[in-house]
Amino acid sequence: MKFSILVAIMISMYASVGMAQEKAAPLFQFGVFTDVQYADVDQLGERNYREAPKKLEKTLKILNQHDLVFTVNLGDLIDRDFSSFELPLTLLEKSRAKVYHVFGNHDFTIEDGKKAQVPAVLGNPKGYHAFDHGFVKFIVLNGLDNSLDGHAKGSRGYTLAQETLKKLENTGADNAKPWNGGIGEQQFDWLAAQLKQAEEAGMRTVIFCHYPLLPENGLQLWNNRELLELIHQYPGVVAWFSGHHHSGNYVEQQGVHHLTFLGMVESKEEALGAVVQVFEDALVIKGFGEQEDMRLSFMP
Repeated sequence: MKFSILVAIMISMYASVGMAQEKAAPLFQFGVFTDVQYADVDQLGERNYREAPKKLEKTLKILNQHDLVFTVNLGDLIDRDFSSFELPLTLLEKSRAKVYHVFGNHDFTIEDGKKAQVPAVLGNPKGYHAFDHGFVKFIVLNGLDNSLDGHAKGSRGYTLAQETLKKLENTGADNAKPWNGGIGEQQFDWLAAQLKQAEEAGMRTVIFCHYPLLPENGLQLWNNRELLELIHQYPGVVAWFSGHHHSGNYVEQQGVHHLTFLGMVESKEEALGAVVQVFEDALVIKGFGEQEDMRLSFMP
């Protein structure tokens, strides 16, 4: 009898702890959306380009209801034409939180003469950078570094991308597609230094890139396996957040959560995005629209 009572008490205590953790307030939170892909053109398949600004506006209203330290756009704010940037960027001026823009391939499917202006327009001069908040280092990567879309035809960058794509095609790689891209050597070395710095400081790291690393379904970065090998050297890396694949995806590998968020341009809902709550032991995804809730626990 005494043993049964003790077990009951212990179960009750564990349940109370679990409930307390569930009800605990996050340390901080940030917003996420991706693949708005606005263009003043007719709908193509599931991509409703003209409706995208309305969805973005309603998404922003939802995000503004939360106390966010920042919001990140995971790429493809537009679908084509440099002039398309004006409308979504004007809407985003109403964001209560600072908005970080990740480069997407469609952000550069514009006139060659305008490509060089995109970094300034999106407030991301180099295409990649890092910033800290609390115990987390956030890294923004430029997956258009080595790509056809990211460079004007005839440029050195375009030629290098052609060579990379040809090599991938010769190996039969499923991601040997002209709309994909990769991380260049200089950026790769910079990333390695950032990861080492974060690890030495005992920080967790979250990486933002338009392109996923996993799953290998043809939409991953050109050099995804080199990136996987790199991030697996650092246990502090907890998540790789991406867009590009509009139907979304999720893979966990070696403690890293690879989450591809749903693309707004194909959403059937009036809004689409997520609030990411940061706890000491997890990232909790609070999705809205079609984006599902998730808990991404950290490895010990």
